[in-house]
Amino acid sequence: MPEVCIVTDSTADIPGELAEKYNITVVPLKVFFGEEVFRDGVDLTPGEFFQKLESSTVLPTTSQPTPAEFEEYYRPLMDQGASIISIHISSQMSGTFQSAKLAKKIVDYEDLEIIDSQVVSVPMAMMVIASARAAKAGRSRDEILAMIRGIMKSQQTYFVVDTLEYLQRGGRIGKAQAFLGTLLNVKPVLHLKEGLIHPYEKVRGRNKALNRLVQVAEENYKDDKVWVYLTHGNDPETLKTLRRKAEEKLNCTEVRENQLGPVVGTHVGPGLVGLAICKVDGIIEF
Repeated sequence: MPEVCIVTDSTADIPGELAEKYNITVVPLKVFFGEEVFRDGVDLTPGEFFQKLESSTVLPTTSQPTPAEFEEYYRPLMDQGASIISIHISSQMSGTFQSAKLAKKIVDYEDLEIIDSQVVSVPMAMMVIASARAAKAGRSRDEILAMIRGIMKSQQTYFVVDTLEYLQRGGRIGKAQAFLGTLLNVKPVLHLKEGLIHPYEKVRGRNKALNRLVQVAEENYKDDKVWVYLTHGNDPETLKTLRRKAEEKLNCTEVRENQLGPVVGTHVGPGLVGLAICKVDGIIEF
C-alpha cells in the first residue's frame, strides 16, 4: 500500500511546527503590499502581517498559487510513489482549487485526489490535520477520504468580526452583505455554509457575541464529544476568553487554537474571533 501524503494550501493557517510534525505539505498563496510580494507563512508570519497591516498605507491584496507552483510540490511526492490527497480552500472563495485541478492534468498522476474543502482556515485545518494524523497511523487513502467526507458533513464554523469592511473590500463577503450597515457595537455573527460566508445573526456587544458562538455550538452538538479549533486575527486575549467559555460548555476531546495567516487576515481583518467544531465519535479516527 503506497504511503498517503497530505497536501494543503496556506489558507488552512496550520502552524509550521504542526505541518512539520504531521508531514503536511503546504503550498503558499501570496500577499501583496503594493510592489512587495510575500509568500503566506513563509516570508511573512501572522504577527508580522498584522503589524504591517496596521502601519501600512497600502491595502494588501492576495493571489492563488499557479498550476506550475502546485506541480513543483506534487512532483517529489509522485517520485516517492505516494498516494496524494490535496485539500484546499473553498472554490467559491479562491481559484486555488482550480489551480490544483489544472496541475493534476499537467502531472497526469492517477493517485492524486484534489478536494474542495468548502471552507477556509481552522475548519480546513481540522480536515488536514485529521487526515495527516490518519496517514501517519497507517490508514488507507479510502479510509482517509471517507473521514474527510464525514468531517465535512458534521463540521460547523461560527465567527464574529469587528467590521465587515475587510470582507466587503476583498470581495469575500458572500451572503453576509445582508449585514452591511449594522449599528454601532452590533457585532455580526457569521458562519460558513456551502462554501460561502453567510450571516447568522446580529448581537450587541463583543462579549455577548462570544457567548452566542458557544451557545450555538452547544445547541447543535449537545452532549456529543467534539473537537474544537479556535482562531483569532490579532486578539489573543479575546481568544483566551472564547476558549474558556468553550471548554466550560462543550464536551471537548481536543481544543486547538491558532492565529489567522496573512491571506485570510487580509480578507477578514484583525478583529475576527471564531471557532470550528466537529463531532468526533464515528467520524474522526486515527
